[in-house]
Amino acid sequence: MVDIQMALGLDEVKECIRAAVFRLGSSVEIAGKVERDEGLYVLVIEKFYLRTSSYASLTIVATGDDAASRVTAIASGSGDGLLNLSYGVKKHLEQDFLEEMESCSW
Repeated sequence: MVDIQMALGLDEVKECIRAAVFRLGSSVEIAGKVERDEGLYVLVIEKFYLRTSSYASLTIVATGDDAASRVTAIASGSGDGLLNLSYGVKKHLEQDFLEEMESCSW
C-alpha cells in the first residue's frame, strides 16, 4: 500500500495522479473514476503484466482540500495459476506509482 501526504491542493494532486498514471506505461487502462465535490477522487487503473499474463489493478484514492491532500493506492489482482502467484507484480505497480508521484513537488 502507498500512503502519501502532500502539501498540494486536491486539484493539483489530481493532475499529478493523471500524469503519474500516464507514465506507468502503454498497457495501462483506466477502469473507472469517481470525483466528488466533497474532496474525494478515486481512480482505478489496470496494467497488463507479461510475467503473469494477467492484469493488476491499482485503486487510487485522493482526499483533501485546497491546501493539503492525502493519496492512498492499493494494488490487487495479478495472480496467475492455481496458487495465485503474482511474482511481485502488486508491489512493483505500487512502487512504480510512488516513484512517479514523487516527481511532483510535495
